[in-house]
Amino acid sequence: MVQPQTATRTRACVYDRAGMGYSDPSDRPSTPFNIVDDLHNLIKAAGIHTPVVLVGHSLGGFNMKLFAATHPSEVVGLVLVDPSEERMEARTRTQVTAKFGEETSKKMFSEDDGSSAWLAHFQECAQAAKKQDLDPLSDLYKNCTDPVHIPLGSVLAKERQVIQVRYTYQAAQASEAVNCVYGVNPLLDEQYKGIFGVKNALGNMPLIVLSHSIVNTQEPMAEEEQYVLLALHEQTTASSTRGRHRIIPNTHHNIEVDQPQAIVEAINDVLTSL
Repeated sequence: MVQPQTATRTRACVYDRAGMGYSDPSDRPSTPFNIVDDLHNLIKAAGIHTPVVLVGHSLGGFNMKLFAATHPSEVVGLVLVDPSEERMEARTRTQVTAKFGEETSKKMFSEDDGSSAWLAHFQECAQAAKKQDLDPLSDLYKNCTDPVHIPLGSVLAKERQVIQVRYTYQAAQASEAVNCVYGVNPLLDEQYKGIFGVKNALGNMPLIVLSHSIVNTQEPMAEEEQYVLLALHEQTTASSTRGRHRIIPNTHHNIEVDQPQAIVEAINDVLTSL
């Protein structure tokens, strides 16, 4: 829905990152900087005229933010859909401690916060797929992929199943997980600090940040995690003097599934402001 509606107003392009979907795998780690470099090269190779408006969801949201900060002359606007955020503890621990107390803060930002198991899980998925394609009916496959989103239709669901059972996909997913903003890489964190740890890192670029609103109260520390996410999104919004933050009602993390029209409206608002 997002791409077709956007295409009624301007050229709308989507792509699969290296090793994902129909794209060839990469021979280098899927760090955000490498992903940004891939997109930079892709835009040139495709003959797409810059500057462009970039739209990214989740980890892709951070990648688009990084692209805009490192190639500012090539980006004229940003829509970040529930974006992942870098340096979470450094940016929010003081706020979390003030609101929830020291014990909660320690628990949230402890070394055993679950991220290590999360990262190891994706590596295990890749190793299993390297031996043989995953069985799409198995629990292993279900645990190594996102749940099927019924509103996106059966054709896409079937094609996802064809692609995601393969080692190429699972290896790319694992590489992104290990090297993303939730991984442990002090060198990358220092680079992010240098780029985004300054006032108005995105200048006066039109920017809209969308956040999900539904909190899963069955999950431990769900309220605290939502508080952190919104605080980080507010900070990212403030990185541009023309930033706007919207919390979209009745949405989980996949806003593009729950309320795609909110993304279309954000894109149109950015285009109108140019």
